[in-house]
Amino acid sequence: MGCDVAGWTGGGVERVSPARGEVWRAELDPVRGREQAGERPILVVSTDTFNRGPADLAVILPLTTARKKVRWHVEVSPPEGVVAAVSFVKCEDVGSISKDRLSERWGEVSEDVMRAVEDRLRILLQL
Repeated sequence: MGCDVAGWTGGGVERVSPARGEVWRAELDPVRGREQAGERPILVVSTDTFNRGPADLAVILPLTTARKKVRWHVEVSPPEGVVAAVSFVKCEDVGSISKDRLSERWGEVSEDVMRAVEDRLRILLQL
């Protein structure tokens, strides 16, 4: 699960292609309602093929350090994903963001964490 960086044609601006299972820092503002706000870690859950595609988007789940014992949250403990404190993947807060919102790759989560995330998404989305 590596990071692929490709140059735009003619512009010289570099575009990131995050990989499924990676944790990135992202700017989520502006938001509405109960969505996670601000600059925070996110987990990329979209396929690598989609992440490298022309949509220039990634499907993500935000992480939080707030322990709320919500059944949809998956725990991530340091040093996994390079989080500094015990964090929780908010599987109920699935969304897509422009890859322009991604500022720094932190690391990646284990296969066990990804399986737990996938299990919760299957239930939430009836897949």
